[in-house]
Amino acid sequence: MKFVKGISLFFLYPCMMLCAGIYLGVEVERYFYPGRQEVLQERKVEESLPQIEQVAVEEEEILTTDTEYVLEEYDTKRGTVIETVTKVPEKYLGMDREDFVQSMDLYARTPPLSELERGFIGLEVMSFSRSRVVIRMNYLYIEPSKGFYLKVENNNIVVYCDDEKTIYMYTTISALELPDHLKSRIVEGIFMEDEAELYSFLETYSS
Repeated sequence: MKFVKGISLFFLYPCMMLCAGIYLGVEVERYFYPGRQEVLQERKVEESLPQIEQVAVEEEEILTTDTEYVLEEYDTKRGTVIETVTKVPEKYLGMDREDFVQSMDLYARTPPLSELERGFIGLEVMSFSRSRVVIRMNYLYIEPSKGFYLKVENNNIVVYCDDEKTIYMYTTISALELPDHLKSRIVEGIFMEDEAELYSFLETYSS
């Protein structure tokens, strides 16, 4: 028993001395270099930041050639929708949500005449992601009319059906840019007998 006890003490004392030395070394380092641990910790955090930023760039939601581009043509009068899936137009490639929405807002404010002729009244960006974007084009399709009236609303010419109540088409033609002999007539409304006369007028004075 004394032999075993001697062996235990032989190993126990060195271990205790080693632990005490390590503890003492740590305390001395903290005393003489109080901010060293914090600096090392901050350095580790900084080294990890570039990786986080890189992941964020890779996951950025932008339009690519692989994005599914969906157009919904919504008939506001009948409540029906026609959906068309196509490729993203080149001018929109690389856009994020904010850029794309701004571009769509500009399109809605200044639509081409061909869209106005179809009864276009506005659009909405229904969803936006890297994989799929959905745009709803709103139209007010009007039944054929026996005649049309041109009137002014907010300084722009609006086309009404022959009942002078149903709006047939909005235009971007400013009444202020019309010739003087038409400015006086447009106040009360200018009558167009058919679509041929109407579209001839619109093509003449559209910018």
